[in-house]
Amino acid sequence: MRLVSGGMTTSLGPGVRRRVLGKRLRKLREKRGMTTTTVSKRMKMAQPSLSRIENGRNAILTEHVYKLCEIYGASKAETTRLIRLSEQSRERGWWESYSDVISDWFEIYASLESDAERILLYESEFVPGMFQTPGYIRAVYRAAHPEAGDEAANRAVDLRVARQLRLEDRSITALINEGAVRRVVGGSSVMLDQVRHLIDVIERQHADIRIMPFAAGAHAAMSGPFNLLKFPDANEIDLVYVENERGGMYFERPEDLARYTDIFDRALGLALAPEESVALLGKIGEEY
Repeated sequence: MRLVSGGMTTSLGPGVRRRVLGKRLRKLREKRGMTTTTVSKRMKMAQPSLSRIENGRNAILTEHVYKLCEIYGASKAETTRLIRLSEQSRERGWWESYSDVISDWFEIYASLESDAERILLYESEFVPGMFQTPGYIRAVYRAAHPEAGDEAANRAVDLRVARQLRLEDRSITALINEGAVRRVVGGSSVMLDQVRHLIDVIERQHADIRIMPFAAGAHAAMSGPFNLLKFPDANEIDLVYVENERGGMYFERPEDLARYTDIFDRALGLALAPEESVALLGKIGEEY
């Protein structure tokens, strides 16, 4: 799918397509003055399932799109467009070949992240996945899954590396708490390799990585890590992703986006500049 906005043509992936489809279906429903409860009963579908479809969280079968368009009285042209969009939204994503080591809820985020043009993030506990080395990835995976064997750990590394390759052309600004790069994950040699990798990423300008030093004291992002995804199409809503052990939460309301953007901007003002971050990482590397 290619959308044109402000004279710029942008190719979008299945994650954003699902969100566009969901928003269009929701507008059709609201135009008819119908509730999700009423529609889900007519569809013989659970109400939460319909809500997830409208929020772009679930893919939707073509026959369901057709039935919804019938219920909403959509025109033939609109029905055709939405059916085509539903077919495109079910394209196989790169992450599907790693279904043995990726959680269902993270698949949703992976599809959206792949569509994002710009990513802003704050991480407090560990080096963000998009910058982790294989040794670091393996150590983090084993800490979370002590029962897993070598094959599963290797698959986790492959998944993370595949994700990293698909983010190379993104604009990424990452704020990383100093504690995350001082925490010894996987041993001294793994951490030395990880710190050197972060320095290399910064110096090659592959991403804007900034360390939030302990000396900064209290800061706006102390409530926890988050990722802010910004999409290239002006009609597509940006979102904030917050993850926990059991799943991920998404915030898309304008007030939520404004709040997290403000948090990020204020935290950014206290973080070290890239060259200062390199200097601190160099000192930390000397300790390993």
